[in-house]
Amino acid sequence: MVKLLSRALSYNWKYYAAAVAVFVAFWQIFSVFSATRVADDKLLTAMRQNAAYFEKAFLEGDVFETQRIMWRVKNDNIKRITFHPVEFEGSKWIFKEAIVGNLYDRPRAQLTRNVPFISNGAELGRLEYVIDLVDVNAAVFGQNYALFITVVIFFMGLLALSNVGAIKTIFSIERCVDETNALVAAGEHFKIQDSIQRSIRSLPQSLRAAPFAVLIGRLAEVLQKASRLESELAVSKATSDLAAQVAHDIRSPLAALGAAAKGLELPAEQRALVEGAVARMQGIADDLLQRYRAPSAASAGSKPEIFALGGLIEQVLAEKRLQHKDKAGVSIEFNGELGEIKALVEPKELQRLISNLVNNSVEAFDGPGTVTVGLSAPDGKVLIEVKDNGKGIPPAILAKLGKKGETHGKAGGNGLGLYHARTTVEGWGGNFRITSEPGKGTAVLIELPRAVSRSIGRVAVLLDDDMLVHMNWKMAAKAAGVELKAYKTPEDLAAGVDALAKDIPVYIDSELGNEVKGEDIAKDLHEKGFTDLTMATGHGPEKFAQLTWLKVTGKEPPWA
Repeated sequence: MVKLLSRALSYNWKYYAAAVAVFVAFWQIFSVFSATRVADDKLLTAMRQNAAYFEKAFLEGDVFETQRIMWRVKNDNIKRITFHPVEFEGSKWIFKEAIVGNLYDRPRAQLTRNVPFISNGAELGRLEYVIDLVDVNAAVFGQNYALFITVVIFFMGLLALSNVGAIKTIFSIERCVDETNALVAAGEHFKIQDSIQRSIRSLPQSLRAAPFAVLIGRLAEVLQKASRLESELAVSKATSDLAAQVAHDIRSPLAALGAAAKGLELPAEQRALVEGAVARMQGIADDLLQRYRAPSAASAGSKPEIFALGGLIEQVLAEKRLQHKDKAGVSIEFNGELGEIKALVEPKELQRLISNLVNNSVEAFDGPGTVTVGLSAPDGKVLIEVKDNGKGIPPAILAKLGKKGETHGKAGGNGLGLYHARTTVEGWGGNFRITSEPGKGTAVLIELPRAVSRSIGRVAVLLDDDMLVHMNWKMAAKAAGVELKAYKTPEDLAAGVDALAKDIPVYIDSELGNEVKGEDIAKDLHEKGFTDLTMATGHGPEKFAQLTWLKVTGKEPPWA
């Protein structure tokens, strides 16, 4: 117990000192307040009892009798009383004032009060009296010092005892920290959580369910995840270094291959295919190096732009046909328009994504098979579908695909391809879905917002309660030649909705203030026949997945 109390004092002496100081200050303030109230009550009582005698002495001009009565009125807590008379008809009083009590004045800690002296309804003058707080405080402490010291000791003991449980918990934490450091030094990260849980179980039963112990239990989970993340970051760093080295070393062979291809006697179509493949590999290598040297700059510099998707996809499929030409019975087909369908994408990322998905489909064939890449734009959306008639994916595995580290049917696969595809598409404001049926095949569906036509004179609608968003969108719309109708409240939009065309692009914020939800406004507009509705919000697309007709994008203006 002595060890616990000494530890409690060493940990908390500053707080104990502050608590005692607050207690002493409260004691003093309360004592002074009580003494002042007592002085006031005694004074008023004495004045009422001596009013008649005081009036007689005052009218007769008897200063000594007046002062004698003032001494009776005065009490121990009042240090000085001064009588300031009024001009009273018939009074023989000729003095300016009468004073009783000590005459010293402190520069501070003196309380001066004034009360009228009234007798038979007539005010004879005013009594000005002084209460010296220092003297009052000293008197109170002198009378109650034993009680004061006893209360302080009791108060300190209560504070110390109240911390015994916390100190026991701290002892457990110290042991836990020492053991955790030892495990980290030994590289046994997986044992950290078990170690901390054992330390918690060593606490008294009354402390195990305490909020602090529960918090430590949660901290154990965080520490284990942090340790695992640290290991993953180390692997990621090694992978990044390797990718950068490969990207650097491959540039020279690619340059040589490109130069050699120009000298080969190939059909024009095949020459264009080889040169395009070399250029794309060179771009991938450059992109890897840029991301390695300046990750933040690379991320900031790779903003999506509006591109026609058909040409980008067909270029990748031409490379895939050449890559898999020796696989008997494997066919790679494209079903879509080459120049009309546009979306906001990063071209290299889209081609890398399509390339990985086609490779996955081809690898799903045990023999002949067909991969079909479809491109369509129904209801203002862009749909890219990579479909195969391979062996399919079991439902238990299908539910996990698209998460980091999850893969299927590929020896040495790490699951990064599908994870990269999903996160990239969602970053463009789209959706990524995989459907499959064992024995019949797999389909990957990519849904993106279709890019708005750039024709001058187009019109769009914005509903957002943030005026800064209004300013940003209006400037972007003006630069892009768009007539923007911006509304701040649903009521403003409702007043002008009848004049709007049903195919006009409408952008709505999800949070419109006063608990009004933008998705509810979008539902009303959809029921009225509006076909181009987009949530311009910071929420992810998954929040609105049930509204299949609703597009989702960020808070930035959609015009490049």
